[in-house]
Amino acid sequence: MARIPTFFLLLLLLMPASATRASQTVRLALHWLPQAQFAGYYVALEKGFYREAGLELSILPGGPDSVPANRLSSGEVHFATMFLSHALERWGAGIPLVNVCQVFQHSSLMLVTRKSDNIRTIPELAGHRVAMWANEFQLQPWALFRQQGIEVPIVQSNGSVELFLNGAVSALLAMWYNEYHVILSSGYREDELQPFFFKDTDFDFPEDGIYCLADTARKNPQMLRALTAATLRGWQYTFEHEDEALDIIEEKMIQSNLPVSRVHQRWMLRVVKTVMSPKNGEPLIGQLRHHSYDAVAGTLRASGFIQDLPPYEDFVWRDNNAE
Repeated sequence: MARIPTFFLLLLLLMPASATRASQTVRLALHWLPQAQFAGYYVALEKGFYREAGLELSILPGGPDSVPANRLSSGEVHFATMFLSHALERWGAGIPLVNVCQVFQHSSLMLVTRKSDNIRTIPELAGHRVAMWANEFQLQPWALFRQQGIEVPIVQSNGSVELFLNGAVSALLAMWYNEYHVILSSGYREDELQPFFFKDTDFDFPEDGIYCLADTARKNPQMLRALTAATLRGWQYTFEHEDEALDIIEEKMIQSNLPVSRVHQRWMLRVVKTVMSPKNGEPLIGQLRHHSYDAVAGTLRASGFIQDLPPYEDFVWRDNNAE
């Protein structure tokens, strides 16, 4: 697990001794339904870390029809999770978002092919049918295809892996922590597949981060400080107590009437740990790297998704009390 910044570590050490009744009611919207992708938040809530930090926090699950940035702008929630690319796109649409804490340091997005199709490199995808979701997830693959100078026929996917399993497409856009494992669980061996990870390309876009409106960051930095410290504490506890964390997240899934697979959720949690961990020499967990911001912003601008972008210093919240 990546190290937590010194300032937040000090907060974590002090919290149990100074725990008081929660004084601020806070609502956090997640961008998808309960699953191990969000285990750290649910663990922090269940273990009382947010309350110890002075927050009476409620977690509102997301889903296919939930737009986190809109929930922020409407005042429904104080904080929301979303991908960096989506947050910047929403900023360009007029929602003044601020990155509070960058939880995922890398991309879990990938393209999956079968070795039997003899597609061993990205350029060899040229002319082959690729199934992709019809939303902002297409940004990275289109940027990659443009960089490689190839054209691929796109088949719209609803998130199912059936097009790939049935042989209707040669490649599938997938999440490492989700659809890739579904494919493996369907009978494929890893040595039968040729995955292409975006984390290994120039388009390693950080994904899950915590965001709020600029006005919230300006008026209540203590709330941001408390939320960040308690959340990172939740993730640290999650990885140190994997089975307890899985028990907590599976209970949340059952409450939401979602199917539960312990094997799949364990896979997801372990992959999440990988994409949360910085590489050698990179900033610690919770921080959005300047060059990561520049890469995503540059690709958004070049692709025509957005024209105006905020300066890094305005978009990323900096705690003036941190070291």
